[in-house]
Amino acid sequence: MKKIFLLLLSFIAISCSKDNSIETPADQLPPITTTGANTAGCIINGKVLIPKNGINSTSGQVVYGLDVSRGVNFDNIPYGNDYFSISIYNLKDKGQNYWIYIHLNNLTNSIGNYTVNQSNADFWSDASSNPQILARETYDVVSNKTFLSGSNSGTIIITRFDFPNRVISGTFNANLYNQANTSETIQVTNGRFDLRFYSKQKRGDCSRLSLTIKQQKFTKIY
Repeated sequence: MKKIFLLLLSFIAISCSKDNSIETPADQLPPITTTGANTAGCIINGKVLIPKNGINSTSGQVVYGLDVSRGVNFDNIPYGNDYFSISIYNLKDKGQNYWIYIHLNNLTNSIGNYTVNQSNADFWSDASSNPQILARETYDVVSNKTFLSGSNSGTIIITRFDFPNRVISGTFNANLYNQANTSETIQVTNGRFDLRFYSKQKRGDCSRLSLTIKQQKFTKIY
């Protein structure tokens, strides 16, 4: 009887230990840092989004899950006097996923809070002249629904904007609505990014930009 009792206690202890080790969605995100770690991620309707690379089915080339772009005047004095955008994609996992586009129209105010306002469903220099967030629901990496930020629908907080060292870090959150059905909404929470942006070759008003993510070097042309 004593042996059975001890076995039951051991089973309960093991069960409790397993319960305590359950990973939450927030645990799967990279930590919030300001070191230029080249990390990013968020939670969209409870689903974790972090950059994951994919393969172009036609060319066989790697397509990268984290893109950064900035306008032609961003590097001029006063620094940040143009748009800066971040795109996070999961191009690896099948099934339902999301990708997200975070747009700041101007960073001359440097660190601080930026209110997310109405998105015009466009990108880069054609995006709204205000901070905006846009997300798309995907299924097997194919875009489906488009979700837009509305007036005063979220916040982007820049915690570091260090132009000499080319580091930009921050957090973000927003409530977005379905462009085709405004009654449907999704919630973006726990957003964070900590990026280095390097010297660029200008192409139109966009960039050819190199980043290093988890020791993988890539070049993306917008």
